[in-house]
Amino acid sequence: MSADEFYITLLVGAYAAASFISSYLFGRAGDIHGRRRILHIGLLLSTISFGLILLAGNLETLFLVRILNGFTIGIYPGALAAYAYESKMKMGRFASFGALGWGFGTLLAGYAAGFGIYYAFLVSTIFFIVAFASALSLPPIEHKPIHVPLFPIETIKRNSAIYAAVLIRHSSAFAIWTLWPLFLVDLGGDLFTIGIIQAVNAVSQVVFMITITDRIECRKLISIGLVASAITFGWFALVQSIMEIIPVQVLLGLSWACLYVGALKFVTEKNEDRATASGLLTSVLAISGIIGPIYATILWAIWGSYLPIILFASLSSVIALIVFRLSSRNDLYGVTAKEPVVHQ
Repeated sequence: MSADEFYITLLVGAYAAASFISSYLFGRAGDIHGRRRILHIGLLLSTISFGLILLAGNLETLFLVRILNGFTIGIYPGALAAYAYESKMKMGRFASFGALGWGFGTLLAGYAAGFGIYYAFLVSTIFFIVAFASALSLPPIEHKPIHVPLFPIETIKRNSAIYAAVLIRHSSAFAIWTLWPLFLVDLGGDLFTIGIIQAVNAVSQVVFMITITDRIECRKLISIGLVASAITFGWFALVQSIMEIIPVQVLLGLSWACLYVGALKFVTEKNEDRATASGLLTSVLAISGIIGPIYATILWAIWGSYLPIILFASLSSVIALIVFRLSSRNDLYGVTAKEPVVHQ
């Protein structure tokens, strides 16, 4: 549609802002009204909203649809994580299914886009239909409604170390992802090659999530993820061709597997209001999607190059590690959370 870099960053930021709002609101709703109900609502509305991309024939319509996409896709992650934890599913295994789906979907979408970009959106809509249908078969689990304040300050304080670390690291990472497809094209990649590169990242995530993440304590996982992130982003700066990016994607898979699963374990193991805490984690990721494009726009406007964006991400991961280690030293981890307040 001939959009420039500025419009792309605006589009990505608007999507993330909508996701931030819904993740916050519906994470809390999952604790109050039940995880399964919110999961069904989120997947149904996401199916409808992503199908609307097929009707977006101009930039104005696309902008509105992507805001709707961001809002609907933020509804269910908090409830889903809480449901998985309370179903006695290990977080590493749980997260691996998401990474596997993302990788397979990206590869298939990259192939479909070779026939026309709208085929990629059709693929995403079909996957949402399947996801919603499968969610209908999930068995109910016992749920006691939890009273969660509209602004859950205690939950935020209890998890501030991981929220701050993820925000710092992922905001700078999102600055890279904002222009990532353009970066790969400049290295010589076509749509299918880009799909393969993304799939390598996803497959690596799955392997590391299944094999190591459930065996390591969450704070160690988070530290490993941040160190690996700093190295990964620094390595991006040295890449000269599209094929050289592939081994870096493996390390990227390790970094995100450790950081994401570590964060999931952190918020589900030490909170009774797990949907709220997990929803807030999703909101932090969404905020990163807002801040990241701003970083990208500023750095691109000043230097007109990907290199400053990449180096900034590497430095930010180091800062995130320092913040997490200092903050978690005196956090409430290990203290039993208060029993939930049941609505009468």
